[in-house]
Amino acid sequence: MLKIIQSLKHSFPLWRYFFWDLPFWAIGWRSRRRWLRMQSTLKNDAFAFKNSLQAFYANKDDVIDIDDAVNKALLIRAIRNSDAYACLNMSKKNLAKNFSISGFEHLQNALGLNRPIILLTAHMGSFYTIAIALAQLGIRIDPVARIVDDSQYNPLPQQYFEHSNYFLTQTKMQGRYVYTNNTNKIDRHIITACKNNGILLVLPDIPRKFIPTNRFPVQLFGKKASLPTRIIDLGIKYNALFITLWSTIEFKSDYSFKRHLRIDPGIYTADKKVILQNYADRLSSIVCQEPWQWMGTAIINQYDEETA
Repeated sequence: MLKIIQSLKHSFPLWRYFFWDLPFWAIGWRSRRRWLRMQSTLKNDAFAFKNSLQAFYANKDDVIDIDDAVNKALLIRAIRNSDAYACLNMSKKNLAKNFSISGFEHLQNALGLNRPIILLTAHMGSFYTIAIALAQLGIRIDPVARIVDDSQYNPLPQQYFEHSNYFLTQTKMQGRYVYTNNTNKIDRHIITACKNNGILLVLPDIPRKFIPTNRFPVQLFGKKASLPTRIIDLGIKYNALFITLWSTIEFKSDYSFKRHLRIDPGIYTADKKVILQNYADRLSSIVCQEPWQWMGTAIINQYDEETA
């Protein structure tokens, strides 16, 4: 309790953001005044995102309004965070109100093949709600998620929020989170899911800094990069089918929004190089079009291994 009281004194804006502004945002109490306050709380993220974009586009012919991209990125982050609360009102009855889904036939085709399925996505848009949306269609998915960092380097209000987010979103899934700490150790449930023709949701868009070993080289954004391979290797071993899917957020000037879940055709091969390069190419395409959707844009230089 003393730790919380001390944190409230030093980190009050974060407590207010996570446990006051976000719940009200989730139920539709959105105003410019609230949004400006939330923006102020996220100013450090805005600074990192802007610096990253400026460096990324410095030697490119592409023209982008960086300030607009930063504002969009902050709004998407707020929407994604507010989904920890908004998910409680998600049901099959209001599925169309909360989500638009395209390419669902690709997943349906895969379900008929009696094979494990590994859905490859990214830290993009409203990725926490992918398993929730598909649960409303009767599909059980187990997302592979990183455990909460409970160290002193992660602010206490964020720790509490991340634990709450996992707890609340899992109540709306048919499956459950499978936690990893990004080490070489594999949770046995991942193997069980593969053996039982289950569906795993995996986010491989993690730079070398966080997972330094068991990686495979790819071209990402036209640069030399690499992606982690442990779960990919397991999927290949158990004859899994790999499908990429992406959850993005489309919003309007009045702060209304809709989540868009896009499912791509399956990657019908057991060739790890082809699987990961397909994933990298599709991720690159979306990020180049809408860099504000991807959390990794704020650290995009960490994916470039050409100068490493």
